[in-house]
Amino acid sequence: MERKIILRRLFQYDEDLYKIGRLAGLDWFNRFEAKLKSGEYPYFTNEEREEAIERIASELPDSKFIEVVNNVFKEVERRLEIDRFVGEHYYFDVSAGLKLDNKQEELKKEIWIALAATEGRTYHFLKAIIELREEGRWDRAYGGATWRDIMAKIRELKGTYPLLPDLAILKLHKIYYKTGSKNRPTYTVPEEIIPIVEEVLEHYIKNHHS
Repeated sequence: MERKIILRRLFQYDEDLYKIGRLAGLDWFNRFEAKLKSGEYPYFTNEEREEAIERIASELPDSKFIEVVNNVFKEVERRLEIDRFVGEHYYFDVSAGLKLDNKQEELKKEIWIALAATEGRTYHFLKAIIELREEGRWDRAYGGATWRDIMAKIRELKGTYPLLPDLAILKLHKIYYKTGSKNRPTYTVPEEIIPIVEEVLEHYIKNHHS
């Protein structure tokens, strides 16, 4: 699961997945060689893209997966909506690249720092985004929840609205990201950190209600 999230997050273009598959020596990708050599862009169908991700994610040892992902990622300058991955097995940021590492304890500290710095005003904001995901109300195209839905969910939770500087603090600690498009912005907590955020939020509210 972590590998699939990483591939979808870092590589928007089918050509990148093709390059990874070929570099990794996965035979399935050979069928697209003629298409690439003819000068056509190697578009995948939706089913092919999902199979490409599945094969890369499931058929490589850690060392090879990390090697090919880093090599292809570094080929061009990329604009990432979410520029970090903090999983149980893998860690990624733009400067360090992908590596085997678990930085979830550091992440917990960052969340606690952000909650303290915002005096708890970001508690219901984060909780609203996560609950909307659980309800299947994240944007299907872009991921994340709309501002209107988040505000409505905070009202439903009888929570406190965050101030704009509070959101800047969450963004600084890479706990939340503005995603979507210019015409349809959304607001996202990276999916791999949601269980950690939920754990911290649960402890936070217990500590402040005890």
